[in-house]
Amino acid sequence: MKRIICALVAAALVFCVSSCGKSSGQGKAISYPIQSSPATLDPQYADETGAKLIINNIFEGLVRLDGSGEIIPGLAKSWDVSDDGLTYTFYLQEGTEWYCPATLKKEYGEEFYDRFSNEKVTADDFVFACRRAVDPVTASPLAHRLGVIAGAADISAGKADVASLGVSAPDENTVVFNLAMESPDFLTRLTESEFMPCNEDFFNEMGGRYGLTVRHIICNGPFFVSYWDPEASMTIKSNRYYAGSRTVLPASVSLSFGDDTETIIKKLSAGSFSAAFIGPDTPLPDNVSTAKNVINTIYGFMFNCGDESLKNANIRKALCSSIDRSLFEKTGDNIYMQSGVVPESCVVGQYPYRGLVGDQTPVIAHDDKEALRQLEKGLKKLETDNVTLSVICPPEYDHAVRNQLQIWQKLFGLSVTVNVTDMTEQEISRAIRTGDYQIAIGSITARQNDAVSFLTNLNEDNPFNYNSKKYQSIIEHLVAVTSEDDIIGGCFTAEDYLLKQGVCFPLYSRAARFVISDGVTGIEMPGSEATVSFINAK
Repeated sequence: MKRIICALVAAALVFCVSSCGKSSGQGKAISYPIQSSPATLDPQYADETGAKLIINNIFEGLVRLDGSGEIIPGLAKSWDVSDDGLTYTFYLQEGTEWYCPATLKKEYGEEFYDRFSNEKVTADDFVFACRRAVDPVTASPLAHRLGVIAGAADISAGKADVASLGVSAPDENTVVFNLAMESPDFLTRLTESEFMPCNEDFFNEMGGRYGLTVRHIICNGPFFVSYWDPEASMTIKSNRYYAGSRTVLPASVSLSFGDDTETIIKKLSAGSFSAAFIGPDTPLPDNVSTAKNVINTIYGFMFNCGDESLKNANIRKALCSSIDRSLFEKTGDNIYMQSGVVPESCVVGQYPYRGLVGDQTPVIAHDDKEALRQLEKGLKKLETDNVTLSVICPPEYDHAVRNQLQIWQKLFGLSVTVNVTDMTEQEISRAIRTGDYQIAIGSITARQNDAVSFLTNLNEDNPFNYNSKKYQSIIEHLVAVTSEDDIIGGCFTAEDYLLKQGVCFPLYSRAARFVISDGVTGIEMPGSEATVSFINAK
């Protein structure tokens, strides 16, 4: 057996033992903007970035990430890993409790409140959570992250009962995971929302409303939800029963929903927001410093596959095969040339996906003869002699796009007519979101750093209006595989397919920035936007 770490030793080295696991919550209130109100805070189901961020702060798993991305104890005081890497055994801190807000007393009565306000967090809560996550009835979009656990694949496919999952509780303070294969990033996976504990009795009492409102959730993390207005904001307060390895410093965190970029900039400059995640094109506000750059946004041609002409793959391929990439080459501190669909920030396991793929990154080759061949096939299928298309783009791309239009006109003649319309970034984003466009120079952002999740979200959010049974099949296979090599291969297959179908033409990528107001310290973002932690903020 390999002893990985002991929370008592870690606490002695990193934290003050006398305050370990205590929630002081005496600091000032912290404020932070989130894109939108979460649809649910059910850890085994929520897949929105904002929801994951909140869950990361109101729930505590077996382990968590510190500010530098290192694994530290959560509710597990220590753990063992077998020599073959297939069995993980976690030993929980004793006496940890769920936080049951007083609002539940009014909602469900004093007896209900007394019951759950004294409820311990046990190993069974982790077993039930994992079973829920892989159960087809839950339909969790996160189920693939548990695919390395023995039995998970068969359960997700409806071939086995959830009781066969390789997660067990020999006693109330011990959780054992049996894996189907070695997983170098398994401890990192355990920090994610789908592995957060879930009290089975409370879940059943909620009658399908678990995580939907402030009255239908109990927490065991650094904070608990004290107020939730889906139209405006949420307040999470310091949990005095928190038993993790770190001291909770802020008294509360105010989360604001749906602020536009201009409002976020003004509030950051005024100190009304303590931190924020801002896009590549957003000017750096006054009175803030950049804590981290994340290369998570891809820019390029996006084709609306729901359009009458562009739903024909041959037309899209003809256009893509004749794009002159050199027209769009740009230089600058925040510009990285890109040919693949998956951005630099996305990882497989512990390693950047783009680095793993390397020189094998898919690319759309420039080939005028192929472009003409594809156009001929496309026009024939559409039973027409010509198509008329429109490109929307930011003003700074107008010159490059018009030069590209000349290339298309020279190559295709009267068979293709293309117009260009300048729009702001916000107008383009709105047009893509509503499907009111044909071709756009737009962007796609990875708000989580898992390559599989990014490609899965492309299939679900579908900014290209692309409906393909083949791509759906690729994604279904991708989320079912468990070995790192198979995941890398599956991601490569998915992005290669999108490019070969002419769904998009990536040009370059840029970094978003995580900024913190002057005078504020300790707000951490160890991974993606979804991992922002307020525990140490002051």
